[in-house]
Amino acid sequence: MSYAAFATKNKMNQQPVNMVKLERDVLPHVFKPGRYMGLEQGAYNKPFHKAKATLAFAFPDLYEIGISNYGIKLMYSVVNQHPDYLCDRVYAAAQDMRDKLAETNIPLYGVESKMPLAAFDILAFSLQYELNYTTILGVLETAQIPFRAADREDGDYPILIAGGPGSGNPMSLAPFFDAFILGDGEEVLIEILDVISAAKEEGLNRQETLDKLRDVEGMYFPGQTEVAYKRIVEIAEQDVDIAPLVPAVASVFDRVVVEARRGCDRMCRFCQPCFMNLPTREQSIETIKKNALQELEKTGYEECSLLSLSIADYSHFKPLIMDVSESLKERGASLSLSSQRADRFSVEVAEAVQSVKKSTLTFAPEAGTPRMRDVINKNLSDEEILNAVTSAYKAGWNKVKLYFMIGLPTETTADLDGIVDIVKRMQAACREIKREAGKSMKNHLDVNVTISNFVPKPHTPFQWHPQDSMPMLREKIDYLKTQFKPIRGAKINFTDPEISKLEAVISKGGPELAEVLEKAYHDGAYLDAWDDISNFQVWFKALHALGYDEEVYTRERLTELEEALPWDLVHMGLDKDWLKEEYRRSVVATSTTPCFETCSTCGVCATYSTWPSFIETPSKPKTLKIVQETRAEHLGKPPVGKVRLQVEKREGLRFISHLDWLRIIHRALKRAGVPVAYSQGFSPKPRTTFTSALPLFMESRSEYIDVDLIDMVDGVKDALNKYLPKGGKVLSETYLDTQAPRVNKKITHVVYTAQRTGGGTCQNGEKPVKIEEAIRSFVNASEIWVDAPTKNEPQPLDLKPYLYDVSKLNSHSVQITFTVRPENPEIPAKDLGSLKPDWVLSKLDSTAAWRVERSDIQLKAD
Repeated sequence: MSYAAFATKNKMNQQPVNMVKLERDVLPHVFKPGRYMGLEQGAYNKPFHKAKATLAFAFPDLYEIGISNYGIKLMYSVVNQHPDYLCDRVYAAAQDMRDKLAETNIPLYGVESKMPLAAFDILAFSLQYELNYTTILGVLETAQIPFRAADREDGDYPILIAGGPGSGNPMSLAPFFDAFILGDGEEVLIEILDVISAAKEEGLNRQETLDKLRDVEGMYFPGQTEVAYKRIVEIAEQDVDIAPLVPAVASVFDRVVVEARRGCDRMCRFCQPCFMNLPTREQSIETIKKNALQELEKTGYEECSLLSLSIADYSHFKPLIMDVSESLKERGASLSLSSQRADRFSVEVAEAVQSVKKSTLTFAPEAGTPRMRDVINKNLSDEEILNAVTSAYKAGWNKVKLYFMIGLPTETTADLDGIVDIVKRMQAACREIKREAGKSMKNHLDVNVTISNFVPKPHTPFQWHPQDSMPMLREKIDYLKTQFKPIRGAKINFTDPEISKLEAVISKGGPELAEVLEKAYHDGAYLDAWDDISNFQVWFKALHALGYDEEVYTRERLTELEEALPWDLVHMGLDKDWLKEEYRRSVVATSTTPCFETCSTCGVCATYSTWPSFIETPSKPKTLKIVQETRAEHLGKPPVGKVRLQVEKREGLRFISHLDWLRIIHRALKRAGVPVAYSQGFSPKPRTTFTSALPLFMESRSEYIDVDLIDMVDGVKDALNKYLPKGGKVLSETYLDTQAPRVNKKITHVVYTAQRTGGGTCQNGEKPVKIEEAIRSFVNASEIWVDAPTKNEPQPLDLKPYLYDVSKLNSHSVQITFTVRPENPEIPAKDLGSLKPDWVLSKLDSTAAWRVERSDIQLKAD
């Protein structure tokens, strides 16, 4: 399929697609035309041309899958709730629809606005699954948009971005996209649209707009970014009214989905979502219940599912389930859980969940032997698994689903036998229960076993581990089929090794794979996540044609711990040395304690100065008791609040460096017995945030320090002042909860006072002038250019937007006030320490000596 529009670099027609033509020549000739009409209840349907910036979310799979995706609904709602921005949606067209669109020369369009995708400012793809990557190319071709970013440089095409799980390693898609969002996207998307809106007002072209976007944190720009860090948001602070988007066409999941928990603290070593979504964050029970009831009312659904990687690890799991399920039951609706942990299983909880509609219980032991569960860090015993199943059987459940994985690191035949053995033991235990006197069990235990193949994933401890070859996996599958054959009441299902091999190739791929994806697509790879459509041999032929061997690629490449990895350019906050140590622990079957029990020092919380956010609230501050605790007693304890200290650093302390000052503060905190929380990592430090590094030789009358506390206490100011040296003093203390923004995010202005030695004139060229005249001339200038230091070489900076005020105090003193956040939103904020008073002083009098002190830091009011 080819489109003549590929040769045209001009902006697509800003008019909707020809609806007469679409409804006459296309939709009557395709299966399920309702997929493409935007008939959902609860859609925003905002006017396209009234929006200051427009975005189309593309889900590279069929409508039935995409319409149920919670992430798409969340982002769609976040954008559309902004008054100035519009978000539309598009899903991959089935092949019959693609053929008819090509035949009629109608480009793929947003389902609500019916605008061609090329007319949007941003086209954003959700990267959910590796085998959907060729479908991305299909969406682009059907939309008449060139594949490669290099081919879109000269045209007025949308900016292509992507996010989601696949952004953990975006390298195989890097040649196709302009940028990738790392981590949580709620805040990033709005910041992107802010830049787009401002760029359109300025009349910037596509490349100039991309240059502006590079200031947005949490994004990776192929070929431009050295290292990009993911963004995280606190879900408990969000107030997003999720659009119901009830489809007219049946979807895969016709139910309400409410996010209860983001992230997982179990640390299963194969699980990429666990590590990429750290730290764990929870919604309160009341918020979850409120959202569930509101969504049921808006949608008319009769079932609600709680979204979480491990809902059983919710900090108050039983109260959550009992409360929510009872509220749903009153509305005639049921609560469903995707699976339950055997060690957290409760019959009472299971009965509450299934009080309206009883279904099969699901558990995921993942491995058949205790040794292998220690290897993968599942932290689950045989006894816990058997107790869960037998308890359920006694309570009336006679069907269970079990999920296992094969091809795991260090796996032996004994581990495969363990899968068979634990199923036999379950059934034997249930038969024994049935024989007991007084038991009237009518059915045997039926077990449905699903076995998937291990796929090494980026940002996990197993990212270096070779994947089993396809012959090895097939041999294991055949072995298990033979072992399960005589077991009555047990059904077994397997994932095709070809699927798992391709997942591994793509998940660990670099930019060289873009050519493979493109060739596979042109040879027919499209919508390969569907069993009745997929043709995996097309992928393997593309690999071989371009000189790659899938087994070499997944078994020999990137298996050394010290080897540089393609995805090292995207940082999820994890300490790579910690991942290596976890890998070493796995090969000797040593488990690691989940981080909800104790800190595992993975590095995420230290990187982001954060902590897992559970639903407990900080206790009321109590009087500080001076207790000499060791650092070890503080390690692993999460902060429950923080104290913000206003301090001064004067006199002799102006001669010590910032690092020395930091050590003085940390030692004083310890000596005073302040219950400080510690960072994670291999070298834990007190969790403190300073406003900025004060330059050597400069005094300050107002600095701020945030100190995270593991116990809320009064009296930190007085206790700390006993241990600070002369010139250092805590002026005030303010107690805050853990969710309060860090002090360096609250700064609005910084004030410096400078005293000049000498008389009352300034040297300005050849003519001496009074200091007030020098200030007047300086302040009235339309631009004030200085050389700002960078990592490489100084860059010109117009200081004018950041210079709030310059005023005369007396004949030899001036006061300079900077704003770190200019009123013009198009001008980026600056770090406090990056605005130098010397720049101003040298222009007032380049020959004078000035003594400068920081006299005030002003914070934004809460």
